[in-house]
Amino acid sequence: MAAFTTFSDEALARFLVMFELYEDIKATPIETGIENSNYHIHVDGRRFVLTITETLNFDEVAFFNEIFGALANSDVPAPSPLRTLDGMSSTIFCGKPTWLFTHLSGEHPEAPDAEACRQIGYALATIHTMLKDNRYHRDSPYDLAWSEATFTRVRAMLSDDDATHLASAIDIQRALSDGNELPRGTIHGDLFRDNALFDDGRLTGVLDFYHACEDFLIMDLAIAINDWCPHSAELQGHLLSGYSDIRSLTDEERDLLPPTRKVAAMRFALTRLTSGESGQPLKDPTEFLRLLAGLE
Repeated sequence: MAAFTTFSDEALARFLVMFELYEDIKATPIETGIENSNYHIHVDGRRFVLTITETLNFDEVAFFNEIFGALANSDVPAPSPLRTLDGMSSTIFCGKPTWLFTHLSGEHPEAPDAEACRQIGYALATIHTMLKDNRYHRDSPYDLAWSEATFTRVRAMLSDDDATHLASAIDIQRALSDGNELPRGTIHGDLFRDNALFDDGRLTGVLDFYHACEDFLIMDLAIAINDWCPHSAELQGHLLSGYSDIRSLTDEERDLLPPTRKVAAMRFALTRLTSGESGQPLKDPTEFLRLLAGLE
């Protein structure tokens, strides 16, 4: 999360009137992240999070509204958007799709333990189950065509070894995309530690669903494992055990999870390489370039 779009105090006050929020307004930008603009909002003695999306178009709003509505009826602790006086959960602010969310307590975990990994696996499986019958769908923004085009764009920035590893992961993505019948559905797409909150060992928040899209379900597991427990087979086992409490993996999914981790690492290396100004990414891509080089 970050804060790229700015606004005046007067504009924010006019916006909050739609939610019957009026007094003692204070907005504090959330500086981390590389995409949407996010602010902590204090108003009327309450706390909220304002998200102004920077990359979504208005045609995609219904997809995300359906996700937020479905998860409000689940045991996944996802933030709920406030509704305006006329019943709208999504709005327009600064000319962009915007949501105002309830604030969730907790902190991002720095060193996840077995129980944290188990809860994340359980949450992912619940998300996959709750969203399997969605009416609205969104294609993955990170498909094979995106990977190939983005790799071409950044090739000159890479060492030969890094380029070889990325190209190999794109080959795996190509093979997975070629008529594969792995279970698919709506995935979170970005469940890193900084998109989860824990309070006293309990998962209290699953945040930032703006990468949600249609993809292989094990892509979510690959993304999570790469951030939560990339080098610990024991913790990976706890994450998968939590997932299996809700949904059992097929034999093919178990077999293809390791190469899918390479595809996930490739994706985040490329997104980080193309963030920010040229040569100054907003997040360090070497974390995922190193991970990709070390995956067997």
